[in-house]
Amino acid sequence: MRYVLFLCFLTLFACADHSREGYDIPLAQKQNEENQNLAALSILSDAIKNNPSEPDNYYKRAVLHYKIENYKDALVDITRAERLNPNSGLFLYQKAKIQQVLNEKGALKNALDAESQDFSSPELFVLIADLYLKEKKLGMAQQYMQKAETVYPYNSELFLAKGKYYALQGDTATAINNYKRALVLKPHGFESYDHLIKIFNSAHLVDSALTYNERALKKFPKKRELVFNKAQILENVGALDSATKVYQVFLRLEPDRYDVLEKVGDIYLRKKNYAAAFLIYDKWGKAVPDNEKAYLKASSCYELQKRFTNAKSYLEQALDKMPNSKILLAQLNSVTYQIEAQNSIYENNSEQYLTRKRKPEEEVKPEPQRRIFDIGNIEKIQKRSQITIGKDTTRN
Repeated sequence: MRYVLFLCFLTLFACADHSREGYDIPLAQKQNEENQNLAALSILSDAIKNNPSEPDNYYKRAVLHYKIENYKDALVDITRAERLNPNSGLFLYQKAKIQQVLNEKGALKNALDAESQDFSSPELFVLIADLYLKEKKLGMAQQYMQKAETVYPYNSELFLAKGKYYALQGDTATAINNYKRALVLKPHGFESYDHLIKIFNSAHLVDSALTYNERALKKFPKKRELVFNKAQILENVGALDSATKVYQVFLRLEPDRYDVLEKVGDIYLRKKNYAAAFLIYDKWGKAVPDNEKAYLKASSCYELQKRFTNAKSYLEQALDKMPNSKILLAQLNSVTYQIEAQNSIYENNSEQYLTRKRKPEEEVKPEPQRRIFDIGNIEKIQKRSQITIGKDTTRN
């Protein structure tokens, strides 16, 4: 049974049509696809054991690893295939494709080497364009996009690359249109969704960002970055409590994403919940011991409350871990100055109080007693002369 599956698997590779009609046609979803992939991997592994010098089997297993997002295993296999056949443009293209996902150096070189080996496909040209875009070489990227368009203009990856190109140029509207066209041609293209969400979020088009993020979550429930996107969108609209909860969900999925700890700490700081902010920043500092920023932000939680002694103690502990940090030392000096200024004010106030206390009280002379009805001398009012009123001539 396993060898029947193996023959079917090889037939799929052998019959793969690289003509124009084959591009971007969505394949029917197969039941138990995950189990089929695992079975195919097992069969290919057996084939490699039986014939370890056959490069095609390594290539096929690399493609399968790439499909199920086992990128590091894919890179190992494609490197073995390349060593056995270093002049294969197909192998070099696949290696460059895997290296691009892993953000490894050498991806552009391998892609260009694939082209030099007379391997020509719109996917390769789009890959080279995309790699040039990463290096902000827009002119070279445009040349390879034109090459891809000449071969096959309705490639979803080409529209995706165009979206990135226009986004880098600041033409947001054209970028969005190209990302949407990429999605029409390839509805299950995660990268198009990801770029649309981020571009809408950056443009503060919150409703659109949330709409596309929710659509993507339904299609790609295992994509953890979408959870992170949702938290960012909620934070940008000021829904801080909801954003904190979603960030915490993301941290449970990705406990090593320490940059998210900073975001959660910043939210608590904005809400003036200094105790919670301190705990998050302190956790961030313990997770990344050489992180000056985490120590400074944790210290600021004390400083904002005028608890300079606590801040000083915390910074001294941080300097024990990073004795050569000039930033931490400068902050410690600043906090020490604040403590001295605070003490000086306290001493001056204390001295003034004690001086006032020691000063003899002045004798208060009693006022002369007055009778209750004694209202003092009142100036005598002169008697007014009698007023003579003349005849009223206005009357008849």
